[in-house]
Amino acid sequence: MNNPPHREGLEERVLVLGLDGATLNLLQPLAKRGMLPNIGWLIQEGCLSPLESTIPPVTIPAWVSMFTGKNPGRLGLYDLLRRDGYGVRPNGGCFRGRNPIWRILNAHGYRVGVLNLPGTYPPEEIDGFMVTGMLTPSKSSPSSYPPDLASTLYRRIPGYELDVPQWAYSDEEEFFDDICRSTELRGEAAEYLINSIPCHLYIIVFTEPDRVQHVLWHRRDQLEEYWMLLDEVVGRLMELFLDETIFIVSDHGFGPIRKTFYVNEWLMRRGLLRMESRWSRRLLSGLGRMMEGLYRRLGETKLLHPLASMLKEALGVDRLWRYLFAYLSKERIGGIDWRGTRAFSCVHTPHFGQIYINLKGRMEEGCVDEEERMKIIDKIIMELQGLVDEDGKPLKVEAYRAWELYDGPYVEEAPDIVFLIEEGSYEVDAKVGVGRIFASGAPWTKWTGTHTKTGLLIARGPSIKRGHSLPGARIIDVTPTLLHLFKVPIPRDIDGRVLTELF
Repeated sequence: MNNPPHREGLEERVLVLGLDGATLNLLQPLAKRGMLPNIGWLIQEGCLSPLESTIPPVTIPAWVSMFTGKNPGRLGLYDLLRRDGYGVRPNGGCFRGRNPIWRILNAHGYRVGVLNLPGTYPPEEIDGFMVTGMLTPSKSSPSSYPPDLASTLYRRIPGYELDVPQWAYSDEEEFFDDICRSTELRGEAAEYLINSIPCHLYIIVFTEPDRVQHVLWHRRDQLEEYWMLLDEVVGRLMELFLDETIFIVSDHGFGPIRKTFYVNEWLMRRGLLRMESRWSRRLLSGLGRMMEGLYRRLGETKLLHPLASMLKEALGVDRLWRYLFAYLSKERIGGIDWRGTRAFSCVHTPHFGQIYINLKGRMEEGCVDEEERMKIIDKIIMELQGLVDEDGKPLKVEAYRAWELYDGPYVEEAPDIVFLIEEGSYEVDAKVGVGRIFASGAPWTKWTGTHTKTGLLIARGPSIKRGHSLPGARIIDVTPTLLHLFKVPIPRDIDGRVLTELF
């Protein structure tokens, strides 16, 4: 790298702890009860704010928006997955070419260390260090810069995991134990890297809170036990930055799952989506039931976790995900007559709703022209906003046209419509042929917790106000605020602002 000379000394150190899925509605009550003494101290001694996530509030694009300061329309990232024709594929290299904060700070002579930030695979050359996390194919994949750092870390921290995917478990207790172990080892890795590699900014992300809250939101006792453990880990890292600046941030909030909304079934009943023969649909549904039955059987016989681990190492997460979503696309939206379909939903992550118009020139079998596209979008949004539950209850639906949410060169790649039902407590499933619009809970994932659009920001340091509550912070404001701390000019293509109210 052709960087300016390192700045002498480390007089301006900042620690950013990313706690994936940390949410005020859980942490504030626990802190007030004295169960989170370290996080609670940061809140008392510093500044607390809700943090508005991206819409949709999904891991990718939320973390990428946070550490670039850009809205998804400038990034071309609208979900963990990317539309690929009528199917989906995982996003990769999410920070590449998007001028993240470490690129900006490196250019001004500051060293940056990054650990476990989703979307950083493959690792890039950096003045400091980078160890990738979620979406890294396997431990044998190149997952660090310098290149030998990952192998050193694995030797120093035996059992260190890149991620703990909840789909690989059927036993809640085994899953919880592994989540706790992974959290403690992540903390040990962070301590080792901070003590070994001097940097001005450290970005350390714990993805485990998101994992445990998806599966165990209904188990408040286990959630409290987990957050008390994570608070201890946070406390050990805080001790390394006692008189320096510490930020805690989350990519989104969390809340309960109440129901599932079958969006393609809803579109079909409105004449906007058309199916092929009933025979092909029944065949695909039968295949889906067989695969789901096999998955449950593997869980009952305790074979799911070892088999999932073997597949993950043999195929790599990226290839495994591609196979999984290729199957899901066929099983959940297979049998659709695309030439007769005007609007549809892909198999995106289920925390939000997205609808595409089958536009001529954009879709392989598009049948809608531009003028009709606008009319269909208006019609769908109006009907979504009048959505009524199966028991007759009117639902709160936030529905947006892509250009109302996003700005930038990639807006045309976004879903035409993005929507959330009841603050996200209704999951959205693309499956067709289920014979109903709503279902209780989350029949596909079996999760009990889901993303909400309000995360949190806690800041404490020499220049931060004490005991101050800050309203209205957005996820895209984090990067410009950190750049301000280092007295670095804000690039013009950043959408966020400096949170001057913190100082």
